[in-house]
Amino acid sequence: MSDLHIASVTKLFGETSVLKGVTLDVKDGEFISLVGPSGCGKSTLLRIIAGLETPTTGTIAIGGADVTQLRAADRNLSMVFQSYALYPHLTVAENIAVPLQMRQMTALQRLPLLGGLLPSARAQAGDIAQAVSHAAQILEIAPLLDRKPGQLSGGQRQRVALGRALVRDPAAFLLDEPLSNLDAKLRVQTRTEIAELHRRLQATFIYVTHDQVEAMTMSDRIAVMMGGEILQCAPPDVIYEDPDDIRVAEFIGSPKINILPVERNGTVLTVFDQVLSAHFSADSPKLMQMGLRPEALRLTQTAPLLTGRVVHLENLGAEIFAQVALDSNGSRVTLRAIPAQRHSLGLGVQVGLSFDLNSVMLFDADGARLRKAEVAATRAAEVA
Repeated sequence: MSDLHIASVTKLFGETSVLKGVTLDVKDGEFISLVGPSGCGKSTLLRIIAGLETPTTGTIAIGGADVTQLRAADRNLSMVFQSYALYPHLTVAENIAVPLQMRQMTALQRLPLLGGLLPSARAQAGDIAQAVSHAAQILEIAPLLDRKPGQLSGGQRQRVALGRALVRDPAAFLLDEPLSNLDAKLRVQTRTEIAELHRRLQATFIYVTHDQVEAMTMSDRIAVMMGGEILQCAPPDVIYEDPDDIRVAEFIGSPKINILPVERNGTVLTVFDQVLSAHFSADSPKLMQMGLRPEALRLTQTAPLLTGRVVHLENLGAEIFAQVALDSNGSRVTLRAIPAQRHSLGLGVQVGLSFDLNSVMLFDADGARLRKAEVAATRAAEVA
């Protein structure tokens, strides 16, 4: 596929604005995920790309050609739905063959009895069977070709749906929450298979999900959507470590990022009256918000920046998450610790917390990221 360009796309359903001027470029061979909460417009955007919905305004271009008004059938894009959409009365092989039969064979050639008598139909059927076999080998479902969908597990049905998309050799694969019907174990296995399939095919994948883990582990880039807009589009590590907006910071990451109020008094930055830095820009906003990932917090017994009481623990084996109610105002922060620190994190235990100021993310009162306002790496008291 050539590059896909989405330019200023809006979508109204009645008076409800679902998409608000979305612009996005997808490179040839890229795996890009559209991620966001339910109702943010990600599935609507995918359907507009596919040609199943028409944008109210804006354009869709593939390889420089405007396809905004083209029918879905003329865009050479394959869509994999959440429900798999398999025909229950057909075998796996017949399900995978359907899109090729519809594109390459006439209505007469598709007739079960008469079509078999036509030499042209037999030749077409042979080519289609070869393409189905090739797709089944790629997806490792060749032993399942004679089964019906009702005889398959959820993960196997998903691979059949992928096979039906793959066999068309599309310009791009569009996947709309394809793993949401699978249990946790199958989701992990199938997302690995999809990522490996992408690497083998080097095809373009546009993947819609509300699951941040899927987006983080599979994508070249993630487009975080909320309220019908793309807040940020960047590689997973950038989205996590350097979010543009507090909503992106809060949506990506589990447990979610800790957000605390900070105040600037002159050039001094404080949190709950605790001085963090005396090297802060005097023209920065007076009231700000500070983001700290759980792994940025650490236990300390000397000169803590924050103090509080452990009110909840989640022991996941390789790591422990502790919720600490702060003494300053009772708000809670989450700390990620290692099992060796378990003895320090009993319920009700008073703890001190510290953090490296380089790990602090600052946002203004409206949630926009503040990057020009740099916080010094050492506390003001230590500098003095």
